[in-house]
Amino acid sequence: MAENGHTTIATWVLPIVEALKSYCSTQELLQYIGIDYKSIRDTNQRIPLEKMTRLWSLAETISGNDCIGLEVTKHVSHTNLHALSYAHLASSSIRESLERSARFSDVISTAARIHIRDEQQQVIVSWHNVDDLPREPSIHAMDAFIALLIKSSRTISPDIHKHLISINLTRDKPNNMQYHQLTYNCPINFCANFCEIRFERDFVERHISTGNTELASINEQALSDYLARLRKTDMIGHVNKVLMDLMPIGELSQDNVANILGISSRSLHRKLKEQGTSYQMILDETRKYQAIQYLKEQELPITTITYRLGFYDISSFSRSFKKWTGKSPREYRKYNQQ
Repeated sequence: MAENGHTTIATWVLPIVEALKSYCSTQELLQYIGIDYKSIRDTNQRIPLEKMTRLWSLAETISGNDCIGLEVTKHVSHTNLHALSYAHLASSSIRESLERSARFSDVISTAARIHIRDEQQQVIVSWHNVDDLPREPSIHAMDAFIALLIKSSRTISPDIHKHLISINLTRDKPNNMQYHQLTYNCPINFCANFCEIRFERDFVERHISTGNTELASINEQALSDYLARLRKTDMIGHVNKVLMDLMPIGELSQDNVANILGISSRSLHRKLKEQGTSYQMILDETRKYQAIQYLKEQELPITTITYRLGFYDISSFSRSFKKWTGKSPREYRKYNQQ
């Protein structure tokens, strides 16, 4: 049984195994930890968080490399991350890719949440542990996740290093800074309060000509189906589904959602807090995501989008959308057309 139910997709073990092949018998290593070697090629299998933490710890010990997480990213293939890599490659902007990473991060691991916020001319991506974790995730796991996000972004925007402002990491400074310097080529701060990437905002918003809305949608559906299976007992998934059903009706109060789920509003608040989120955060995230998708459909009037998202008037929608993205709906649509 996983600690507090938190897990990592089994195929994430594959690149770790590849990185350790020259050091030890990886089959024996996984057997020692209690990970079934046959399961690590199956995306429908999940590895308990405590076993992953132990694997990362042994990986550092065996390799003698306190930056083993960065080494592991060299061995990651698209299929290790289910459909997330393919959805990323079809993204029309770095922001769109980042939003997908945040929305579907549980596919990779349920231990942390990705938050995206705009701050003047910067876009800040940060990782926050869910509330019920008994211990911090491995520093090597965080190294790998962050480096992989940068590496993935480079495949659709090769000049990314010109637009990275800084990287903040909670880990201690490594023995050899070269690995991190080569990976990021920007200022790096260690012992930070949160793991964080800061991008130039214009770069994040820039249109990418290789984006493909249809392919992105197909892969998103595969990710949504995967999360639906994963979240059969997950309150976040249930709330998200109810909100999608209620949006055109507009009855989006927490009390109403709780009533449909057959629990009290207080119980809903508690269950969501246990999973590191809140009703308002899920509502904002769901509305924001749907708004962006609707605005890409040029034939949909903004008035129609407003009511589809459960807003009472355009001004309310515009205020919320500007808070989420820094642009009004009309500005966002015009920017994407350009």
